[in-house]
Amino acid sequence: MDEEKIKILVVDDDSFVREMLASILESYDYDVDTAENGLEALKLADSSPDIDLIISDMNMPEMGGLELIEELRGAELEVPIIMLTGNDEISTAIEAMKIGANDYLLKDENIQETIPISAEKVLEKHQLKMQNIQLMKDLEQKNKELARMVFVDGLTGITNRRYFDNTSYTEWGRAAREGAPISIIMIDIDYFKFYNDTYGHQDGDDCLKEVARALDDALERSGDFVSRYGGEEFVAVLPNTDLAGAMVVAENMKANVSDLKLKHESSKVSDHVTISLGVGSISPSRRSEPSDLILEVDKALYKAKQNGRNRIEIIEEEA
Repeated sequence: MDEEKIKILVVDDDSFVREMLASILESYDYDVDTAENGLEALKLADSSPDIDLIISDMNMPEMGGLELIEELRGAELEVPIIMLTGNDEISTAIEAMKIGANDYLLKDENIQETIPISAEKVLEKHQLKMQNIQLMKDLEQKNKELARMVFVDGLTGITNRRYFDNTSYTEWGRAAREGAPISIIMIDIDYFKFYNDTYGHQDGDDCLKEVARALDDALERSGDFVSRYGGEEFVAVLPNTDLAGAMVVAENMKANVSDLKLKHESSKVSDHVTISLGVGSISPSRRSEPSDLILEVDKALYKAKQNGRNRIEIIEEEA
């Protein structure tokens, strides 16, 4: 299949100049279209996004070269532009370069040699520019993906311990500044070791994924998040949420996991997978740290396990 030709739009109100330039460029195997003025060129550029280069005269009726540049750049069209000018219009040509032209050429006896050289140079520079822009976009996207990988648990797809450690400090500081409450819920899958022993690690991994999804579905606001804390343990952070609000989320988490109906014949509390939860809420001071609350919530989780599992235990704000 033949390579698609580069398309050039020649804009000039003089028909002789248009035809001459088109003939020169076509001899270099360019695909050439023409327009009589800037307004006609603008319409063609809007309807033909495949135009690779515009070569335009400076002074034309209805819309001149400077207005054409301003309109094209205002519409964020990246097509490169070469301006054609006479000897007495050099200062105007420089102004055209300032507002977005890529090069300018004198209309003189050398035009037959200079115009293909300028076209090739401008097209090459534009191609390099667009390649660099795409490279930067690709790099930005890859950096975002890498950042996401750093903070996402590879098995469950929710955020990981590192994300929890970083973000909990940020939310804690915001709560301290605003005098707002913050709540933490710690969650543990009941008798998960027995589950793995009974059904195997593959089913165990599937169980972790299902539970993680159920916990995440229980969150009510965009600022809330749940992370895999380690093994079969999860932790949720609920900014600007008091104990009553946290208990609602905890109850929903417990219900969501129960509704999964994941068979667990080795459990000592149910015939399906259940969770134990510890819940705490506090309005932090500037001198405190998230670890202060985490320690107490972990104690509440331990208490839930000691008291029979498949239950929620809380700490009071004074803890």
